[in-house]
Amino acid sequence: MDVLLIGTRLWLWAALLRGLKHVIPLETLVRFARVTPHSHAGHAAAGVQSRVEAYLEKKGRFPFRPPANCLERSFGAYRLLCRAGANPELVVGVRRSPGRGVEGHVWVRVAGRVLAETTDDVACFTPIVTFDSEGRQKRTGPLNFQLPNSNYQSTSNFQKTN
Repeated sequence: MDVLLIGTRLWLWAALLRGLKHVIPLETLVRFARVTPHSHAGHAAAGVQSRVEAYLEKKGRFPFRPPANCLERSFGAYRLLCRAGANPELVVGVRRSPGRGVEGHVWVRVAGRVLAETTDDVACFTPIVTFDSEGRQKRTGPLNFQLPNSNYQSTSNFQKTN
């Protein structure tokens, strides 16, 4: 999978999610994004993973950089990695921020390793839910505070601020 194809797919997912994330619950979006691996996926998983990660780390102008919104970027990467058979996890985390209230962030892990971000980037967020490569949800941490609107239906209102 080349850079242009990765970029095109990530940006198409970002455009699609831009509106849907406000009206469709997160769990439904994950089921929608999750795809069955190709029959030859096992052999290509590591290569696709490294190319997706390299694209996610790119800086520059559209379309040669990934979408800035963490939810949109992570969903696209999750889908590509599911298709490649890399067994990704989509992780949703939250943190309290003085003066800002609750902030959220979404990232992708493969084999326990955070892709395209440092562990320090996500260490300040408490993971609250993780979706495995089958789209199955598991709570990963206790909520010590109430989310806005008391509705844990979708975390798409949360965006990383840095």
